[in-house]
Amino acid sequence: MVEFVIVSTLERGIKSTFFIIFILLTRRVLNIKSIKWASIILWSILFIYLLFPYSISIRIEKIEQCVLLRYALAPFVFVSKYIKMLVQEVGYILSNFNQLIVTSILLIYTVIQVTKRNKALKNSVRIDPDSRIEKLVNSFRLKRQVQIYINDGIKVPITYGVLRPKIIIQSQVLENDNLLKYIMIHEMIHIKKFDIVFTHIKNLITCLYWYNPFVLLASSYMENDLELLCDKLVIQSVGDTVEHRKEYCLSMLQLIELKEIQEKSVLKLHPTKERMIIMKRWKREFSGIGALILVVILSITVSVDIKVHGKDQVISNVTPFQKEIVKGDKVREITDSEYNKLTLGEVSANSLKSADINSKVTLKGLTNKSYKFNTASWIQPNHNGFTLKLSEMSSEGGVDYCIIIKEDDTVIYKKYFTRATTLTVKADNNSRYEVIVLNASTNILSYRVKINSCIRKY
Repeated sequence: MVEFVIVSTLERGIKSTFFIIFILLTRRVLNIKSIKWASIILWSILFIYLLFPYSISIRIEKIEQCVLLRYALAPFVFVSKYIKMLVQEVGYILSNFNQLIVTSILLIYTVIQVTKRNKALKNSVRIDPDSRIEKLVNSFRLKRQVQIYINDGIKVPITYGVLRPKIIIQSQVLENDNLLKYIMIHEMIHIKKFDIVFTHIKNLITCLYWYNPFVLLASSYMENDLELLCDKLVIQSVGDTVEHRKEYCLSMLQLIELKEIQEKSVLKLHPTKERMIIMKRWKREFSGIGALILVVILSITVSVDIKVHGKDQVISNVTPFQKEIVKGDKVREITDSEYNKLTLGEVSANSLKSADINSKVTLKGLTNKSYKFNTASWIQPNHNGFTLKLSEMSSEGGVDYCIIIKEDDTVIYKKYFTRATTLTVKADNNSRYEVIVLNASTNILSYRVKINSCIRKY
């Protein structure tokens, strides 16, 4: 059975590591021997996977009837299983502050890019009419007006803007007709393909997945592959001959003297040794196309959630990462009859930092809900703890969740459940408490939560 399921950002971020490794291991071969768009196709698939909240879930029944299929799927089942265990272990920690970090990073990124852009344009001068430039720009027949500026303070040609694109070049470039031709064609191809949008999406993903070093590593390679594609399209536009490839490589060598590291938010003609080597050796071959197809298949296979169920198979809900913690006798599971005999009071609303005392909650797969409060009282305490009742549990793939209780930031209880439950907790006076309900499955979990003070009986 195949279906689309909601996948947490953390799980997508971890699974994307395998996708990125596949691309990095094969990108050189793909850039030299495959189709022009090979690497960009793979990076685009990665973008879709990281930004799209759904993933493909495949459930396979009675796999024991096919030994070959069982062994073929074993690595993917293993990867999927242990990624979920890792997500379950660290997910609730990251989700508590990840939104704040991402918001801060995006804000900083926006401020920096706007500042850099304004500074670059402020120090740039609109170029006088030049027939050479006008001829090259007009040859692309764009509806968008392209403006050309000169700024010798910026050492390499760059492009800003989407709807009103602006190309910034240097006065030295104007002195060399051949260099000017290739630079203008290169930058105009960037503008025609809306590559600046691709670059901004890349930077957005880098901000969203700041905690994954492989995403940060991939960011630089994405940009280089974007430039490589543009190099190939330049050669295609002027005619793919040995002479034109030689001229283009020489123009890139000329730019080495102008080389300076620029911000990743702009498009630049930035020559590198790798790009020149690839431009000399680039030739489409069957092996390169085959490598592209193989990477696409492997990447998609790794990104899906594969669940294998035999006819009589029993799957344990407890994994090595799911270590249960029960410290002392502070937390105890009670029956409904025991619960009904207790004298319950409401946890003071003034004491709550964030909690729903009695509400219906829906959790996405592998996410959590936190309830924070304290037991401080202006008068003599009239309670000896609190109760936690979770009821009306439902999940399409079966209920699977974890309850974590912290006392003054120390975990005193951690246990996994596949059913509704009720807990009573002995609370210390003036201590701070946090109850975390973690959805341990990839499916949506619905439940009703009720937290009450347990009134002391004198």
